[in-house]
Amino acid sequence: MAERTIEKIQSYDFRAKLPKILRYAALVAAGLIVVVVVASFYTARSKPAFKLKPEHAHLSTDVIAEVSGYERTESDGTTPKYYIKADTARTFSDNHQELENAYVKVFAADGQAFDEINADKAIYVPEADKNFTAYLAGNVKINTRDALKIETDGVTYTRATETAESDDKILFDRDNIRGTAIGATVKMAEKKLELRENVEVETFESAEKKAAGVKYAKLNAASAIYDQNANSIELNGGFKAKIESAGRTSDVSAGRAIAWLSGAETSPEGRELTKLELFENVHIVSNDGKTTTIDAGNAVYEKPLDRYQLSSGARIVTEQDSRKTEIQADSAVYDRKGLKATLNGSAQVAQGSDYVKGDTIIADLFSSEEIKHAVVSGNTFLKQTTRERLTQASANELTIDYAAPDQLRTARAVTNARAELVPTTVSDYSKATLTTPRSITIDFKGKGLLAAMHTDGRTTIQLDAPGNAPDAATKRVTADTVKTYFHDNGQDISKAEAVGDAVLEILPVKKAAEIYNTTVNAPRFDCEFFPTGNNARECIGGTGAKTVRKPTVAAPGSGDQLLTSDKVIAAFDSATKDLSELQAAGNAKFSELDRRGLAERFVFSQNDKILRLRGGEPTVWDDRSRAKASEIDWNTATQISSLRGGVSTTFYNGGAMGGASPFSSTNKPVFITSVEAVFDRNSDTAVYTGNARAWQDDNYVRADKLTILQGQGKLVAEGSVQSGLYDAKINRAGKESRVPVFASANALTYARDGRTLSYRGNVDIRQASDRITAESADIFLSEKSEVTRTVAERSVVLTQPGRRATGDRVEYSAETEIAVLDGSPAMVSDAENGSSSGSQITVYFRENRFVGSRRGRQNPNSRVKSVYKTADPQE
Repeated sequence: MAERTIEKIQSYDFRAKLPKILRYAALVAAGLIVVVVVASFYTARSKPAFKLKPEHAHLSTDVIAEVSGYERTESDGTTPKYYIKADTARTFSDNHQELENAYVKVFAADGQAFDEINADKAIYVPEADKNFTAYLAGNVKINTRDALKIETDGVTYTRATETAESDDKILFDRDNIRGTAIGATVKMAEKKLELRENVEVETFESAEKKAAGVKYAKLNAASAIYDQNANSIELNGGFKAKIESAGRTSDVSAGRAIAWLSGAETSPEGRELTKLELFENVHIVSNDGKTTTIDAGNAVYEKPLDRYQLSSGARIVTEQDSRKTEIQADSAVYDRKGLKATLNGSAQVAQGSDYVKGDTIIADLFSSEEIKHAVVSGNTFLKQTTRERLTQASANELTIDYAAPDQLRTARAVTNARAELVPTTVSDYSKATLTTPRSITIDFKGKGLLAAMHTDGRTTIQLDAPGNAPDAATKRVTADTVKTYFHDNGQDISKAEAVGDAVLEILPVKKAAEIYNTTVNAPRFDCEFFPTGNNARECIGGTGAKTVRKPTVAAPGSGDQLLTSDKVIAAFDSATKDLSELQAAGNAKFSELDRRGLAERFVFSQNDKILRLRGGEPTVWDDRSRAKASEIDWNTATQISSLRGGVSTTFYNGGAMGGASPFSSTNKPVFITSVEAVFDRNSDTAVYTGNARAWQDDNYVRADKLTILQGQGKLVAEGSVQSGLYDAKINRAGKESRVPVFASANALTYARDGRTLSYRGNVDIRQASDRITAESADIFLSEKSEVTRTVAERSVVLTQPGRRATGDRVEYSAETEIAVLDGSPAMVSDAENGSSSGSQITVYFRENRFVGSRRGRQNPNSRVKSVYKTADPQE
């Protein structure tokens, strides 16, 4: 009983420990499984793997023979085709063999040259026509008849096509080239090696450097084809290269590339890289103390010449010592060894603050590979930038020279040349432009500093209005040659010499009828400039100057103005940069429409728009009149002229005065003189002051001041007026005769409309022995300027020999020679006929009698009183 109890307890104890035992057993089993798996994995890794073609996927497993020290030779007659050797060979029922430590030698068609293959294991599958397929694995080594060596883990060799294929990583080596790839096809007959993935190629410049591991270039690509016949390696897909030579390191990338190798005939020591063709997005960065970046669509690098041929858009950037040179073109040849660059198509170079472009650029380089000398052709353009201005030039051809990489020395623009100085920040800086069909040479004297500009051929230099300010003007000088010099600061023009048939043009920005464009022609111009701003201060034109001023806006009464003189001086305002004064000196002559003028010199002031005639005998005239004076000031804006000193005016005929003269003849000239005069052409008025006198033949009007209002047909004389009309007629006793009429008064007004002479103040009119005095008198003229009627008023006194009449008003008719005298009373005293008084008295001059009437103008009911003289009885 006790024993069974113990057994039960032991049974229960075992059952309790059973799960724990099972867990330990499971762990041990798992460990054994892991060991077996790992061992199997490493065993599998150590075994060469065969990748059979589909047609060989089901080879026989029945071994029919096994041979140690196996050798086999296949021949075509006496010509060997291939030779196989192995330590062990097992033959299967389908005649394929498995070889250990295999060696395969395949002969070329001549039976002499051969390719060799070594491998740890191989499967040999015979085929028709003494061909075979060999699957090789483990330490596969291929030595081709052309000295190409390949190492890999697995290869499939096909005798019919003489190709060896591998999907494994391979190493290849030939002369001064070696490399690696994943997967390859060796086409031994075609002498080509096709590399499938992750290609890396190293090139060496000699066998010694290869042995020392000093490579020239390392090339990487997704795939590649090494053509031994062409001595080329075609690298495709994400090409990259690192090249090191002569202290220069270059990193290269492109879509694809072709590396060209030297042949044995040119490089007995072994093949080396001689040329690199790059395609698609070429990018090269090299460093040899300076950094050079090259970008192009395609490129060819020739190693012996150290020369790049770039196409499909080329860009070269060189940077060193904070300087930068950037070259761009559609295509370029960049000769680093010869220090030359040839750019074609949209070529451009930016070097420091300088920029040049054209269709083509041929450049010599400094040793720093920066531009030293360049010839630019086709649509050329040069720009130099400073803080104050841009210097620009263009032409069909452009030649530039540098004294140092950052110091432009000369620039010569040839054929259709143009140069510009363009302000960048300074508002009162004039843009200067030179153009010529021939050439412009720009001399520099330091970094960003100008010394001079010289032109050859007909040249125009234009100075634009600063900031296009409305009160400024553009200046332009044209001549056969122009020389421009700069101030010491190298920024601003100091003077300009324009020689040969020179033309100066002044073109105001603002346009208005009173604003003129000015053009001056002279044999030469010498222009001085203000200290800053490229703004002309004064231009002097040489002998035989001709000035033309054209209104910017056409307006009635204004036209082109012409000035000729021995010399012309144009002065400019420092603030507005517009013309301030124009002086024509020496035998000066002026014309505008029908207006003319001459003097020793003309001076035009822009501020007051006055043209001043001085020296000689200043004279102005038009198709109606001529005027002379010691000084003449003509306001071109208001068309008012002021004449001073010995003023003399000639109206070519009475009609030229617009009928504003009392003189009878319309075909004879009218003369006016005075001390001073003011002419207003707009209002057609003329005011003569100081001993003014107007006359035609013997007829005259004299006064302190004469005013001619041509538009109104009036002549107004003021102060000490005297007049004489010699064409007046008188009829006495039936006989008509011409007897002049003389008059004086304080003032006189002649009115064309109504043809009246109105005298006012202390009027005194005399004709022969007849005389009328009054406070006012109006003389009415006929169409022939003959007196038809006279009306005098206030304090009227008529006198004739033996007769005197007084009254308040008298009206005299020349046709009837009857005078009607009104007064309070009117009185007539006659030495022969006695006297009479009344409100109105009529005097009959032809009949030598007078009659009183009670019907006066003022008192019709007044009475008449007459006193008659009787004869002396003794008579």
